[in-house]
Amino acid sequence: MKALKPELVNSYKNIGPDSVVDSKDPGDDVLRRFRYQITYTGILCLKMINQIEFEELFCEHHEDLLVKYKDGTYTGIQIKTKELNLPPFKIDDDSIIKSFKRFIILDMTFPGKFRTFSIVSNHGFDQSKPHLCINTLIENIKQGNDVLKPRSKTLTLIKGLCKDTGCDEEHAKNVIAKIRLRTFCGLDDINMKLHNELKNCKILKGLTESKLLEIGDLIIAKCFHASSLTISDDDPIISYISGKSELADIAAQIITDKCIKLRDFQSWLESEKITPAVLLLKDREHKINSTDGYRRLEIKMDAGEIDADNISIIKDFKFAFEQHSLAWMYKDSEDADLKYSQIMSVTQNLCKEIYDEKKIGQGEKTGQEMLIAVRREIKNRKANDPKIFLDCTYEHIIGAVGVLTESCKVWWTPKFDIK
Repeated sequence: MKALKPELVNSYKNIGPDSVVDSKDPGDDVLRRFRYQITYTGILCLKMINQIEFEELFCEHHEDLLVKYKDGTYTGIQIKTKELNLPPFKIDDDSIIKSFKRFIILDMTFPGKFRTFSIVSNHGFDQSKPHLCINTLIENIKQGNDVLKPRSKTLTLIKGLCKDTGCDEEHAKNVIAKIRLRTFCGLDDINMKLHNELKNCKILKGLTESKLLEIGDLIIAKCFHASSLTISDDDPIISYISGKSELADIAAQIITDKCIKLRDFQSWLESEKITPAVLLLKDREHKINSTDGYRRLEIKMDAGEIDADNISIIKDFKFAFEQHSLAWMYKDSEDADLKYSQIMSVTQNLCKEIYDEKKIGQGEKTGQEMLIAVRREIKNRKANDPKIFLDCTYEHIIGAVGVLTESCKVWWTPKFDIK
């Protein structure tokens, strides 16, 4: 028997393993991809609130995700992740063929129950060559075109599927025709997608950034629990041990724990939104991509209990004011400096007056109350003295408030150190 040649390893004499990246252990990457799937599940839970077709999601139950519609039919969803430097998914990829097989077996096991199947991925699907394109195959089958031509890739594919699953060619084609492909966001963008979905959720309107982030974390935990083989209620197990119930009762509890029902999810969100945030943005590790200036604005206004929608509006108006200021600069740079200084001086003074009047520094009023007063005062001053803000609109001045907030010249709470 030939001896195995030992694998060469690097030797580090002066540093410990805590200083070297382990390139051979894929565990962290596996968890990163699973977190993508879990977060996508959370996004689907939030989308469930704003539609009327389906009201139950099952996690890691027959498929990565199982959507149950009100009419008793289903959609099976597989989530596939791939590094973007690799080629897009094509018709003869092993992972795609495995998906086809699983979909066919599900359709055979539960005839007439699946209205569609779906493959969701952070990567694209090959469109460079028709014979490699999954969508081309799907559309050709739907249009009744011949996909079983001799020596074709599609003939080889379908014959292989029939051999491995025991179905006939017509059944295999029917299942493939039900498949829908969706290219979703990148692996590192999924948290931002969840955050945007939280902001758009009708139940969560008016909440602060920190509260939305907290609910997002809780949704991920809820979806992780539903995707894990856990039993939340010990009663069926205890009853089985004592002989009072059967294994079927334990199986039923497992399925129940894998299911996220619309009614229960809505009720849970309603209860969570009235609970004060445990961590404000200023106390959190920053995970959302944002410029340093925007992050300062978000942290300070969130600490003042200003809701996420208002923060988004101020960020938009800030951009509009900056563009308006640039227009001044293009016309006359010296005049632009004078105009900018006047707007910032008047706006900062206005905000400071209200900050003192509301005793924000002493914590007597919230930043949200201060914002309402600032808006009112800007409108009053524009009405009483139209020239005070030069050619700026109301929206531009609100944007100037955002600029001053970023530069820490306007506060919405007692002052604190920003990490």
